[in-house]
Amino acid sequence: MVEFALTLPMLLILLLGVADFGRLFSQGIILEAAARNGAEAAAQEYVQLQRNQPGGTLTPANYAQLHGIALEALCEEAYPLPNRVASGTPLRCDMPHAAVCVHDANAGDDVGLGGACGTEAASAPPECSVMDPSWTATIEQTDPATALPYVEVRVCYRFTTLFNLTNLQLPFGWSISVGEVWLQRNRVFVAGTY
Repeated sequence: MVEFALTLPMLLILLLGVADFGRLFSQGIILEAAARNGAEAAAQEYVQLQRNQPGGTLTPANYAQLHGIALEALCEEAYPLPNRVASGTPLRCDMPHAAVCVHDANAGDDVGLGGACGTEAASAPPECSVMDPSWTATIEQTDPATALPYVEVRVCYRFTTLFNLTNLQLPFGWSISVGEVWLQRNRVFVAGTY
């Protein structure tokens, strides 16, 4: 009985850890797909908008439209996440936090950043390091004037464990602290404007 009493807490924590790891892994896959689909939807719309604009130069309204398309696609794809908070028409998520940047040669700056990059990141908590407002080019471009444009989506999500184990004291002087985990993704999709 004494041995069982000593090992039971460790076995329960191990069991809960395995269950939480499975949940964390599946929610990470959902977040990955949401970021990728948001970037893909905006990149495909970028191609259509560029074809319809004189000289292929997008307007600020076009960039705002691309941001909206990416954020809506991301929010729809993130539907299965338990902590997802969404509202409005078009659909926007407050959780997971997301930010969009359209990288193209039309921006007129040295790194090819277009369309008010990362303005959505202002509401993200400090734990979301991927939401850093300094958007540098993700894909290295040798000649920005001839490089293909791309859409970058950054997303940050708060995963809550099954049990908040803060400073749990275990036998033999061990302790464990597990609470919230912040999942972060950064995905890029190239707009094939050949």
